[in-house]
Amino acid sequence: MILAAMKSLLSTPYCRAFIIGSGFVTLAACSPPPSTKVLIDTGTHSIVSSYLAFNSASQTLADSAVSYCNTPGDRAQFEAIRTHWKDAATQWATVQNIQFGPLMVDNQAWKIQFWPDKKNLIARKVETLLKGEDAITPQRVDDSSVVVQGLSSLEYLLFDSKAGTQQRYSGDGGQRRCELLIAVSGHLQNVANGLYENWRADGGNYLATFSKTGGKNPEFPDDNVAISYLLDTLVSGVELVKRDKFERPLGISSTNADAQTGAPQTQVYQLEWWRSQYSKEAIITNLNALKNIFNASEAYGIDDYLRETKQQGELSDNINNGFKRSIDAATAIDGSLFSIANKPESRQVLLDFHSELSKLLALLRNDLPTALGVSLGFNSKDGD
Repeated sequence: MILAAMKSLLSTPYCRAFIIGSGFVTLAACSPPPSTKVLIDTGTHSIVSSYLAFNSASQTLADSAVSYCNTPGDRAQFEAIRTHWKDAATQWATVQNIQFGPLMVDNQAWKIQFWPDKKNLIARKVETLLKGEDAITPQRVDDSSVVVQGLSSLEYLLFDSKAGTQQRYSGDGGQRRCELLIAVSGHLQNVANGLYENWRADGGNYLATFSKTGGKNPEFPDDNVAISYLLDTLVSGVELVKRDKFERPLGISSTNADAQTGAPQTQVYQLEWWRSQYSKEAIITNLNALKNIFNASEAYGIDDYLRETKQQGELSDNINNGFKRSIDAATAIDGSLFSIANKPESRQVLLDFHSELSKLLALLRNDLPTALGVSLGFNSKDGD
């Protein structure tokens, strides 16, 4: 019976036999099929690790808010909390484009970032809250609009040219401003921690939901469905960078990609993180994070799956090179996107980046689905 079971096991793919001692004991070791390994490694090394980093950066930011508000006149502490905000915004950019899982439940992404803010709601809502008489508590922020709850609200409080100066924390109303700074950063940390807890293996273990597909899994009945969500993440992530973070605020589109004119001044305020002048850095982080998802960082990713299982090594290389060229083109932009948006001498470098993004997106949207044998689905960032 044992031998029959061993023969059956060894007849399945990805299993091998080991002989121990004098040959009396035979063990079979089975590795997951390549498609499953993609899910396990990408989930572990590219997704859960990014949520952990975002959680840690958010905790540091929340702690920094408390430290600063204990000594609101300390310039070094003010610069420290600004730096910690940038660290949290950077780590958010690593998970911002993930198109499935806990982030998609109950407006979690909106609680972290309200953008684009086409009507300057952030300034209006934050100032209304500051001018009110009700105590600013964590519960008050929890019950408030998403407009005042996340990184966007904190950016206004820390970087706005009028409302985000250190002097605003030392004069009249400074205590109330500090109360909001602490409450919002604490709310952000709770959201970030909840996302990480829901993903990690000894928490909600969404990692298992994503990587252990099958008929009893209501979200991912097979590996191809889960891989299609990774595909959606790659495509929608590059689309978001190209369209919403670049084309629309800078007045560039597919029909006027060679135009040397700048964007209308009001349009530039649709840039992500324009107050902190951190738009370009967030884009570069987005692209690096998407590249890491494609490669499962340095583990077994879609890149290896294309090369070894689908015999599409050239496409794998082309996509990785496309990411590299896009990241290099973004890095070559001298200055913040907000400051150079309407400088004619900077227009060509912006167009060069746009061109690289367009070529990368074509590979991901047109060639990758066919090579993987999966369909590109609808995602939350489609359309307007």
